[in-house]
Amino acid sequence: MTKEKMLNCDDCCDCCKYVAIEVDKPACKKDYSDFFWYLLHEDISLFIDHDNSWNIEIKNPCEALDENSKICTVYEDRPVICRKYSLDICTTHSTGEYYKEKFDTQDDLKKYLDKKRIDYRFKRLPR
Repeated sequence: MTKEKMLNCDDCCDCCKYVAIEVDKPACKKDYSDFFWYLLHEDISLFIDHDNSWNIEIKNPCEALDENSKICTVYEDRPVICRKYSLDICTTHSTGEYYKEKFDTQDDLKKYLDKKRIDYRFKRLPR
């Protein structure tokens, strides 16, 4: 990719294909249980960013994005969050990963928690 291409959003629109929302850092077993529940859903991930903030990522394209032209159909009236999004935080054009840890599955999260020796398990319930 040329430097000129990296300095603008033309033909990209990757930021319009997901939503990432900061969530509270897990503080108890119920919080971890909620995270495991999130990861049971299609197109949901969790990640820890470089500021140690926990985030949920929902891969779901914006309804205002025209997939064929890759143009925002409400660009002139787009939400403030879209207006403030900059190339500095662009996950496609920035260097390096946007996360320190990423969890696409329950198993990913379990491995991380086990490695960190975090007690997240509830007692098993009888059937």
